[in-house]
Amino acid sequence: MGAQLLWFYPNLAEHINFLRKNDEFVDPQLITRVLAAVFSRDAFFNPTTFTILYWATFGFGLLALVGLFTRPSLFLFATGTWIFVAHLFSYGDRHHTEALFAIFLMVLALAPSGERLSADAALRRRRTGVRGAESSDLAIWPLKLVVVLLGLTYFSAGMAKMLHSGLRWMNGYTLQGHTLADGLERGFPFGVWIAQQHTLAIVLSVFTIAFELFFWVVLVVPRRWAPLLLLAALLFQVGLYLTGGYDFFQHMVLLGLLLLFLYPEWWQRRVGAS
Repeated sequence: MGAQLLWFYPNLAEHINFLRKNDEFVDPQLITRVLAAVFSRDAFFNPTTFTILYWATFGFGLLALVGLFTRPSLFLFATGTWIFVAHLFSYGDRHHTEALFAIFLMVLALAPSGERLSADAALRRRRTGVRGAESSDLAIWPLKLVVVLLGLTYFSAGMAKMLHSGLRWMNGYTLQGHTLADGLERGFPFGVWIAQQHTLAIVLSVFTIAFELFFWVVLVVPRRWAPLLLLAALLFQVGLYLTGGYDFFQHMVLLGLLLLFLYPEWWQRRVGAS
């Protein structure tokens, strides 16, 4: 919640710029099409409505963050976030970095959120003297679902490379070309350096395909090995950013949450050992 509010929250100026400069959508997403059909495009997709929606969504996010009317607030916050994400996606090709995190926010509204550490829980204890359940197996299922979604996301990316380029994607030249172009355009010297190392580019290409096609094994490997795969995924995302500016920060946050809360014994053991 805090990450979405403070780091990933929509840029209102960007949305208003799109609304003022475009009379039509390039690739209207499902939510965009539904809203345009129900309210008409001009009635909903205008700067005034989006400004109101922006601040209303922010308000629901604050309520959800402190745990007041937690689940309804989470649902309305996630709904507003989905509308903003769908609106951005409706103007052409994007990397869709926001999609997975937006799904996670909505799933939180369906979980027993706010049962213990929240304003709702404090008010309930004060009113009835009854504490919420100390733990619940249902509370962890949003994080387990994120693992599944990450597996599907990476597998989809790997299959897209194989279907469009086949084994040629691992010849090193493909990665060198993409990394050089993105490193120069976005100002990432580490990417420019890697683009000049053909042997390293081959190794990284093979690793990328293997990682994306087989990350899903995190779902079936023994519990002691799963955190290593999540850590590899986190380092993979950091590496993509350092070499080409691929800012999948939402994925990094989710992977960090998985390591902290899905496998707490893994890092607690290492912190205790140090």
